[in-house]
Amino acid sequence: MDPEAISVRELLEDELPLILPLIEKHNVKIPPEELQRRLQVMMTHGYHCIAAFDAGRLVGVAGYWLGARFYCGEYMDVDNVVVDEALRSKGIGAKMMEWLEEKARSLGCKIVALDSYVTFAGAHRFYFRQGYEILGFHFKKDL
Repeated sequence: MDPEAISVRELLEDELPLILPLIEKHNVKIPPEELQRRLQVMMTHGYHCIAAFDAGRLVGVAGYWLGARFYCGEYMDVDNVVVDEALRSKGIGAKMMEWLEEKARSLGCKIVALDSYVTFAGAHRFYFRQGYEILGFHFKKDL
């Protein structure tokens, strides 16, 4: 794989189901049919997704939403940055993050924010290398 040959682009709405095989590997405890259902719901809430391709083969995905908050103004919320396991540490994730950051700038976003599970130490190292910092905790409560 030649990192220079990797292309990154935003997926069209009808292409979004292409992300499901990688998303399934990233969310192994959730049944594939539930992930497919959730994708359909996410699309109605403004979900966007980019993909990295190597010779036409999808090798990475990253979703995003746009929003605004009092503490930061306009922002991009990045979700599920996933690279094919066999191709990690080859610059694909960095290329996708660079694409997302440029898109955020072009849309007038002040920050790019994301969540990462506390157990994903490798992902944390990646985000630190990309210049991200930990701002706080993400809390949740099951209903």
